[in-house]
Order: sequence, then structure tokens, then C-alpha cells
Amino acid sequence: MDRKDEILEKALDHFLKNGSKVITMDDIAHEFGLSKKTLYSLFENKEALLKEAVDLLWNNFLQDVNIIKNNEDNPLSKIISIYTIAIQNISTINPIFLFSLKKYHHDAMGVYENYKVFMFEKVVNPLLEEARDQKLIRANIDIDFFHKINFEDIDEKLWKYKIFEKYSIQEAIDYFIILKLKGIITKDNFDFI
Repeated sequence: MDRKDEILEKALDHFLKNGSKVITMDDIAHEFGLSKKTLYSLFENKEALLKEAVDLLWNNFLQDVNIIKNNEDNPLSKIISIYTIAIQNISTINPIFLFSLKKYHHDAMGVYENYKVFMFEKVVNPLLEEARDQKLIRANIDIDFFHKINFEDIDEKLWKYKIFEKYSIQEAIDYFIILKLKGIITKDNFDFI
């Protein structure tokens, strides 16, 4: 791992725990014993550092997603496994991370939002379509609408309702994913979940 990657991983860890507002470029330079000039040679500014940190966050998650997609057959199992990892990851992030991105770092938030769109368009939507083609879910389900009201912004819903303070991760998975999928599954496959 090169120095830039090491800084990026440590900075991401700080941002996820404390948000982006309280961590300064001076803090990051000091932690790594770097001059500000050296840090700015690696990252043009804090926004650039945050954008790369968000990329790293999502790329780590997408590696897990690819493993799931390659190792499981049933598209509904894949969706459950993907969201299980997502919810486990979300449970370790301080909500201030996302809220500080929204408030202070619009470009980095744009990167975060683009990945959420990618997740729906390139991962979840095709899996739901595959489930529909295999007659695992009802044929009349509007997948876009289903996603929008059930899975979109799940990270924000989990934090807004302080789910991790009141419920276990498994309960969050059950209520936010499994029970939603049970609502669209075909009768022949109801026992699957």
C-alpha cells in the first residue's frame, strides 16, 4: 500500500467516525507527520480527499457485492446478502458522516449519491428483474417503484429512526429487507425466505 492509499484509508476511518466537518487537512497532515504542502500534493483540497474517501468506501462494498453475485445463484438470496452487508456496514458509520457531506461537501455527496444510483441500476434492479423472470416475485411488480419506497435511502432511514440504538442488525435486516421482499414474492416461493 502506498502512502496516499494509507492516508486515504485512515482519513476515511476518521470521516466515518467523526464526520467531515471536524477533521481538517491540518489534522490529517499532523497524524501522518506530513507537511501541508506534501498533503496538498496528494489531494488538491479536502473536497478531493473526501471524494476519494467516498470512492474507497463504495469500492470496498462493491468488492463484497461482486463476491456475492458470483457465489450465490438465487437473485433474492443475492439481494438479501447484499443488503445484509450494507446494513452491517451502515451500523458502523456515524450518521454525522453523511449529514456533514450533505451540508458541507456537495461534490463528495454527489459521488456518494452516484454510487447509490449505480447500486440500483446495475445491481439491485437487474437482480429483481431476474427474480421476476424466474417467477420468484410477482410479474406485476413495478421494480422502480418498489425500490423507491422500500430500499432507496435505506442508510438515511436507518439513521433517522435510530434503528441501531433500538434493534439488532438482524431485526433491521428482517424489517427493512426480508419482510419487504416477502410482500412481492410469489406464493410458490413464499417459504424460500
